[in-house]
Amino acid sequence: MKFYYALFFLCISLLLSACSPHPAAGVWKATEDNSYGISRLVVGFDGRADFVTAKQNNATWHCFWSMSGKQEAKLDCTSSLNTDQEERFVLSINEQGLAQLHHKLQLAGTFMRLNENPSPRK
Repeated sequence: MKFYYALFFLCISLLLSACSPHPAAGVWKATEDNSYGISRLVVGFDGRADFVTAKQNNATWHCFWSMSGKQEAKLDCTSSLNTDQEERFVLSINEQGLAQLHHKLQLAGTFMRLNENPSPRK
């Protein structure tokens, strides 16, 4: 009988425990001007991300992201100008909490997290 109580409490504790979000999730603001013209990057908890490249054809990018490491996420994105072609971006977060977005081994921008919800209620 004690086994069933222990099993019950174990199951309840597993259900009540929550995991923390990936460090990439959040609303990010560029720390400085960048060659892509990205001023803001939104990485949602639902696996989606969005940003605008104002200096490169003024395209809106819609992405699906996945973890590629404890402090890194891969963003597979399509441009509003060419929805048939997918581009890969990589977002890495350092110990200071700053993020770097890379595209084809080129630094696209450096960002700091804002205190905003990336997945607002609709």
